[in-house]
Amino acid sequence: MALAMKESSYAVTLPVLNRTFEFKFSAALLPAMVLAGRLTFGFYFLWSGFDKLITNFSAAGFLANASQGPLKGIFVDMGTSTAAVNVIDPLVVWGQILIGFALFFGVFFRFALLMAATQMFLFYLPQLWPEHNPFLSEHIFYIGAFAVLGALGAGRVLGGDALIEKLEPVKKNPALKWLMG
Repeated sequence: MALAMKESSYAVTLPVLNRTFEFKFSAALLPAMVLAGRLTFGFYFLWSGFDKLITNFSAAGFLANASQGPLKGIFVDMGTSTAAVNVIDPLVVWGQILIGFALFFGVFFRFALLMAATQMFLFYLPQLWPEHNPFLSEHIFYIGAFAVLGALGAGRVLGGDALIEKLEPVKKNPALKWLMG
């Protein structure tokens, strides 16, 4: 009796500038890596948010002292304004906690990634231009990773979005699926 091994992979063809590219993905490895990425970023945001919550975090120092570049004045003004800091601090802390839960459990995943990318971009802006690169910082790489996870539908891999998408209100309003995945 001979056993035949069948290669288990996904193949995707993508036309770009009159050329066709073929990408092959492992059917076993891709979902595991997507899940690992989702859990890693979820934990990252959860930890960051809870750490800020228990250590009496304030964005004032970052905004007033770490700001540079063409937008420095705006961010320094925000960092020295008690009213602005009183709004920014809870947005950062609770935003990170809520983003972390959503990413970790795969619930409204794409919306959470959009909020995570927005937060990373807002962390990037006060430090324009990065000290050791004319454009890129780790914040831009995070945004790119969020885009990849969103495109791969990471919220559906052992996540809550796979269950939520089966609910009748979501079936009746397919636009809601853009928030999930």
